[in-house]
Amino acid sequence: MTIIVTGAAMGIGRATTELLLDSGTPVVAVDRDLSPLGDQVDRPGLVGVEGDVTSSDTIERAVATAGSITGVVACAGISRPGPSASYPPEDWARILDINLSAVFFTLRAAAVAADAGASLIAISSISGLQGFAGRAAYSASKAGVDGLVRTLAVEFAPRLRVNAIAPGYIMTDLVRRNLADGVINEDGVLARTPMSRWGEPGDIARAARFLLSDDASWITGITLPVDGGWMAFGLGGDR
Repeated sequence: MTIIVTGAAMGIGRATTELLLDSGTPVVAVDRDLSPLGDQVDRPGLVGVEGDVTSSDTIERAVATAGSITGVVACAGISRPGPSASYPPEDWARILDINLSAVFFTLRAAAVAADAGASLIAISSISGLQGFAGRAAYSASKAGVDGLVRTLAVEFAPRLRVNAIAPGYIMTDLVRRNLADGVINEDGVLARTPMSRWGEPGDIARAARFLLSDDASWITGITLPVDGGWMAFGLGGDR
């Protein structure tokens, strides 16, 4: 029973890796640089594969290393906000390459080698479900992930399950940078979130653990918002 986690060194990927290891599940951790995992690298059950997820070699090494694959959590992703009118084509291409194309090729490669009953998960975003100014590339990539998992869920059933998780605002290093750059307004986020707190990477990791488990054995093709109520808030107003 081995789970492949991409983007495993930081944020949601790291939290997922640690939670799975804590539960005794072996993990193949994939990232361009695994050093942020620190002493986690030496934990029993963890095998690291360093490389870019857009490289077929990286994905092939991860699949070969895993051997018996019972799950995948595709967490690797980037965000480069900017106005659509002047957005650099190279940034658009890079975001689509990492956030969408790499997810497809990772899930496809894993599906071929995965055990029957395996669960494949892609990390999407509420940005794929709603409009956010200055996030055209990111939102498009995440909306693409949502469509991808629906299609793969139909294609790979009944042998495999495929789902997505759409996090709300999660306090990761990426979000901290966006806060520092003024891209995200902290007060605005909290006012718009019914649970009145930032999400933590562990909130998403626990949702992933559920979708990986047999408790979710009849769930496939969904995008599960884990967002503190953001998607439910509608037009806003008093709470």
